[in-house]
Amino acid sequence: MPTPGVKARIDRFWIAIKKLERLSKLEFNEFKSNSDLIDIAERNLQITVEALIDVSEFLISKLNLRTPKSYRDVVRILYEANILDVEEYKFLDKSVILRNIIIHNYVYLKPEILHKYIEEYKRYRGIMHGILKYMEERGIDP
Repeated sequence: MPTPGVKARIDRFWIAIKKLERLSKLEFNEFKSNSDLIDIAERNLQITVEALIDVSEFLISKLNLRTPKSYRDVVRILYEANILDVEEYKFLDKSVILRNIIIHNYVYLKPEILHKYIEEYKRYRGIMHGILKYMEERGIDP
């Protein structure tokens, strides 16, 4: 039986990815000149990364892997367990740093950085697909 909290986070991830996909089609100048679009980008990047972290923590728990000490450690544990490849690991690790900036140091976040990560929405989608496939292959029901 799926855990309602994990399933809800996966569903919300896909909603955020669709929003990032729409934003990725905008020209940078249009994006940076609209504070509402920047707000939408910040929130949905945060949701995307947090959902990946939450699903990853669930998987780590189900596999009885070591307990993560931080969000970045969650990503490291998935890499150590060969669930993420090196490129996915590096990208998701940087994304966790971005998430921390969005939450704690948002005044320093430049639209150029946000736009760069928005354009990478397919990578987030691929990582989630990979995690879910890994879980499915091992009979782990999110």
